[in-house]
Amino acid sequence: MKTILSILIMAVAMLASSNELTAKPKPCGTYNGRNLYKGEKGGCYYLKTKKKIKTYVDKKHCNCK
Repeated sequence: MKTILSILIMAVAMLASSNELTAKPKPCGTYNGRNLYKGEKGGCYYLKTKKKIKTYVDKKHCNCK
């Protein structure tokens, strides 16, 4: 019983983490008409092309919290 429960808990944890990785970021501002997003280390970036290349902006333009 404990084995089944621990397997179930691990499966739920794996699903939750995979959803976080595939979730679309939410915009938190704009820069030159482009949506800004908060980076992993707190900086702000916009997506430059359809290939989703991150282009970071100067911190003074970043209002993301």
